[in-house]
Parts: sequence; C-alpha cells; structure tokens
Amino acid sequence: MNTEPPIIPVEPNPFWRENARKLVAESVSTIEDVAKQLIAVNSLLEGIYFHAIAFSDVKPVLSGWIAGVYLAPILLWLLSLVFAVLTLSPKAYSININSSRDSKERFEEIVAKKHGMLKWSEFFLILSFIALFAAVAHYLLAIPVKI
Repeated sequence: MNTEPPIIPVEPNPFWRENARKLVAESVSTIEDVAKQLIAVNSLLEGIYFHAIAFSDVKPVLSGWIAGVYLAPILLWLLSLVFAVLTLSPKAYSININSSRDSKERFEEIVAKKHGMLKWSEFFLILSFIALFAAVAHYLLAIPVKI
C-alpha cells in the first residue's frame, strides 16, 4: 500500500507557491512566538492575582472549598505556563540528512508536538479565566452591601 500523497502538478501562480513555502518555514517559529506570549501573559496574571489576594481581606476566610476557588486560577495558570515552556523545550531528533522523507517526517513530528503542547497551554489559560470569574464572583457576592 502506497502511503505517499498523490503528486499534484505545479500551479502557475507563484504567489501561492511562495505563500505555502513561508507557511511551512515559519510554522515552528510562529508556534514558539505564541508560547512566549503565553508565558508572559501567565506570569503577569499570576503576579497581579497573587498581589490582589495578598492585599485583600479574603485571607481569613480561605478554608475548604473556598480556598480551592481562589487557588484554582493560580493552578491553571501554572499548568498553562508548564505547557508553554514545554513548547519551547528543545529535543534531540535523529535524522538522516540525505533523506527528504525523513526530514519531512521529523519536521511534521516537531510541529505536531509543539502545536499539541501549545493547545494544552491555551486550554488551561481559558479554564483559568473561568476559575478567575468564579473567584471574583465569590469575592463580590461575599462582600456585605452597605446602603
């Protein structure tokens, strides 16, 4: 069984050929740039949130599940940070430099792994916003209203 993709004749439009070349050439660096941005965002959010909790009046009431509500965003940001850092972590790949097929397979493997790690980082970041909303909602609903 032949697993090679069918050969598609060269299209006459050089713009789209060059566009495809750029997409392939820049895919790893684009993924890594997004991972770097996620690292910065997660770090900033954790710092702001930590200071907000440290200087708030919530500390005395943090026990049981309420503590979990306030700690969940931090945990999720840490998980997002871990996967973003793993996206940037280098790995040694064995490759036969004389084989274009081997080069293509390694490239696709690298892109797939980095993209997978990046998607997990994004997933935990999105979950952290839900957890942050729950913590803020709890905080605002727990404040006695004085009229």
